[in-house]
Amino acid sequence: MLIITKEQHVEFLREHVFQSVKKVVDDNQLIFGFMLMSQATEILGSYLDDKPIRAKQQSLNRYCLAINKLYPPAYANANKKGFLYYQLRACMTHMFIPTARLSLNTGRQTKEKLHLSISNEVMYLYSDNFFYDFQNAIEKLINLIMSDKIKLKSISSGQINEKY
Repeated sequence: MLIITKEQHVEFLREHVFQSVKKVVDDNQLIFGFMLMSQATEILGSYLDDKPIRAKQQSLNRYCLAINKLYPPAYANANKKGFLYYQLRACMTHMFIPTARLSLNTGRQTKEKLHLSISNEVMYLYSDNFFYDFQNAIEKLINLIMSDKIKLKSISSGQINEKY
């Protein structure tokens, strides 16, 4: 299947990217939830550059593009020198565990430890906060697509035959 039209891209983002992440987050799979949100952030960034979707060696650039353009400003600050990319996205993808510089937490931030705050050289991330911001990032990207502010790239996809 070839994803070409605006409507197909929106369906891909909502049904395949967002819903896949939502299922894992709703199932309270903390590690995989953070891992998928980080991986999906890179997918969002692939819409923002001028290279083909499957271009190689674009991971850091695309992750940072999405963080800087689609997420609240606090994420760009947290990602200075690629911190979130290296500590969260890369380590979670390759090791399934966070680095010692991160504390991954279920639920929402607390008054004592805010989302993206640092205490004793450890950054605190909360699944509900990250998921909310991830969802808004997808919607922001969809708005850019629907208002023709992004030049769409075709995506070649194999069949996905899921039963719900």
